[in-house]
Amino acid sequence: MSDRPEITGKLSGLIEKKLRNNHMYWSPEVNFDKNMQGERRVDYVGFKPYTPGYVIEPASVELGTFVFYEVKSSMADFESGHGLTFYGDENYLVCTTELAEQLQAELKIPRNIDAILCPNKAWTGLCKKFDVKSQQSHRRRPAAEILWAIIQSHGDRNFN
Repeated sequence: MSDRPEITGKLSGLIEKKLRNNHMYWSPEVNFDKNMQGERRVDYVGFKPYTPGYVIEPASVELGTFVFYEVKSSMADFESGHGLTFYGDENYLVCTTELAEQLQAELKIPRNIDAILCPNKAWTGLCKKFDVKSQQSHRRRPAAEILWAIIQSHGDRNFN
């Protein structure tokens, strides 16, 4: 598979499958700091409220988990300067196995991620290629800001 848009599409489909199975709320292309110099777009953001015993509590949002996914289809894409925004409780880089191995060999794995996820051999799911959880991977924005960004990303597509 050498067609960059095709690779991106397939990797994105695997993330969406994972999000549908594991998170209650999610959105593609979530913007942060919109219309500001440091504006960033995250490929996918998922949110799962904290629900001990499947009970919603007042603190369920603040204690919930935000998961950020950035898709990179090639080294040129990785080095483009776009993406690689990791503000979540869990942060993942999603790419092909070949790119993951190249990043490892060239010591270019981002420091602020939990793992690199790659498609399995059949391209039916994602699995951890490199588990690199670091102390630098943690939520960098308040829950209210992230949820608002998710809502705005849906509004841009569904309500305008």
